[in-house]
Amino acid sequence: MIATVENQTVSLAGLFLAAEVVQSIANTGEYHEGNARVVLDSLFELDADSVGAVFGSKHQLRAGMRRLVAQLGGTDDTPDIQITHYALALLKIERRLQSASGTMDRIRRGIEEAKKLRQHYDTLDENVTDKLASLYSQNISTISPRVIVHGNQDYLKKPEHANRIRALLLGGLRSAVLWRQCGGSRWKLLTNRQKYVRQANHDLRDGDQIH
Repeated sequence: MIATVENQTVSLAGLFLAAEVVQSIANTGEYHEGNARVVLDSLFELDADSVGAVFGSKHQLRAGMRRLVAQLGGTDDTPDIQITHYALALLKIERRLQSASGTMDRIRRGIEEAKKLRQHYDTLDENVTDKLASLYSQNISTISPRVIVHGNQDYLKKPEHANRIRALLLGGLRSAVLWRQCGGSRWKLLTNRQKYVRQANHDLRDGDQIH
C-alpha cells in the first residue's frame, strides 16, 4: 500500500467506523447495517492491492470519516472517549500480532473459511458473524491489552450481540493492519491529526470513489 495521507485517512476511518458500530451495539443493542457490512466485508479483501479495493468507495466510509473528524478534534463535537479507547486498543493489538508467531496465518485461514460461508449466507448472517467471532476469541482475546467493551449488560450478555461485537473488532483489526501498511504509526497519529481531519473533510465533500 502507498504511504499517503489519503490512504492513512481511509484506514483510520475504517478503524473508527468499527469502533463506532461496536459502541452502538454495546449501548443500545442496535447498529447501522450498512456500516457494519462495510467493516465486515473489508475482512474478506485480504489480497487487495489498493485501499479502494478494501472499502470500495469513500462514500461507504462517510460515517467513519465523520467519526474521524469528531475524534481528532476537527469539529465542535466532544470526542467519544470510549471509541478512542477501542481504536487505540486495536492499534496496540495489531502491533502485538506482528510478533505473534503463526497467529496471522491462523486468522487468515479462518477468514478464508468464513469467506466460503458467504457463498451461502449474507455477511451479516449469524453463521458468518459467529465464525468471525470465534476466530477473534481463539486468536485475539488472549493478546494483551484486551479490548474491554463497556455498555449495557442487558445487551452485552446476549450471545448474538457479543459475537457481532467480536466480529466487528476483528474487522477493526483489518483497518489497523491497513493503517500500518499505509505507513501509519503512533507518532503520525499524534503529529498528523489535522492533516487527517482536512483529508477526511475533503473526502466527505468529494464523495468520489477511491482510486
